Amino acid sequence: MKQAWLAAYGIDPDPDQAYDEAVRAVETVACPLICPNADGKRTLGTAIAVLRNDLVAKTPRWSLALPDASGRPASVDELIAMLTLLWEGQVSRHAGSTKSRRQTAAEAEAAVQIAVTLTQWLSSGVLQAAP
Repeated sequence: MKQAWLAAYGIDPDPDQAYDEAVRAVETVACPLICPNADGKRTLGTAIAVLRNDLVAKTPRWSLALPDASGRPASVDELIAMLTLLWEGQVSRHAGSTKSRRQTAAEAEAAVQIAVTLTQWLSSGVLQAAP
């Protein structure tokens, strides 16, 4: 996160690097927790797929420490949405593709901010095994 923050808000900002580092920081925390057995595919996309697959299962493996409207542990829907927003917003990751372009400063700053929240949630037990 430090590298992402410096690349976004430092003296010489680099939005592409900031976004890359934000994604990398989230992957570093998310993948060992969510998809520890993903051979060579420990990416944010893999973690999102695992969470989505678990969500459609009859007995989901994950919930959030935050309660939903009924007072029960909330579904991981919102976490998946946040992870997906970060992952799909990284338009600079596939250089040379028709959709690839440089990240803007606003995009990079938003990515860093969402990554701060995600890394905190994933490292502090907000995502937990379903009861």
